[in-house]
Amino acid sequence: MDSSGKYFIIFLILLFNIKNSLLANGDSNSIKQEKDKWIAIDKIQHFGYSLFVSLGSQYILVNKLECENNKAIPISSFISFSAGLAKEIQDKKSSFFSKKDMIANIMGISAAIIIMREP
Repeated sequence: MDSSGKYFIIFLILLFNIKNSLLANGDSNSIKQEKDKWIAIDKIQHFGYSLFVSLGSQYILVNKLECENNKAIPISSFISFSAGLAKEIQDKKSSFFSKKDMIANIMGISAAIIIMREP
């Protein structure tokens, strides 16, 4: 398994090890969670933002800060993952933490990793 695959697995482990305290417990939050569809504009936005944050970070790291491409991939992926996680933690304050949104984020980061890898 190449290093990109290892980082993807790390992201998955991080996602599913988020403490239950981040998840909503109230009735109104449960109703909102039930309405959290897999196929929704929100998921496309999470995918796209994560993809572009990863690619943008990678561009800056490689072209502006002269970091080696393969060493910059985990950094740019972490930046994007952190931004998505921070967004969901913020959403938890007003509604609920969406695992589906985090999965869409990870899918966007994974697509970016595929694009960023050197052949």
